[in-house]
Amino acid sequence: MATAVGDTGEVVGLDITESMVKVAKERYGGLRNLIFLQRDATKPWEYQNYFDGIFTSFALHELPEKKRLGALEHSLRALKERGRMVIADFNPEVSGGGKTILLAFFKLFERGNLNFFSFDQSELLKKAGFNRIRTFPVLASMFQITLAQRISD
Repeated sequence: MATAVGDTGEVVGLDITESMVKVAKERYGGLRNLIFLQRDATKPWEYQNYFDGIFTSFALHELPEKKRLGALEHSLRALKERGRMVIADFNPEVSGGGKTILLAFFKLFERGNLNFFSFDQSELLKKAGFNRIRTFPVLASMFQITLAQRISD
């Protein structure tokens, strides 16, 4: 991403754990347009109307159900007008054999997050204020890429 935004752009990486921020800094700290911060995405961000885009990868399912909306609202406020958010994660609306596989995985590794499969991600994004929401199922619909945009009415 740092290469994609070029010398005039900036990439900010957030993670709640100090150890992940440390690893990221060790691996990529030499890039001058890349910043890593230890932050809780469920708490208000100091960034407001700042980013052209936000990318989250396999993080939404990790959040407690009652904190997902707040994290998405903070993301929305951090985006500039017409900014986009991309979410790559498990598909919360998976069905059939894919759901059986994912439920088995979650029961083994994500016990506290089984509620992830009982919410409508698009509705939550709308409630947070996003619009132009599109989802793209991937790999037998077990995973999903979601694009959401901030456009004021």
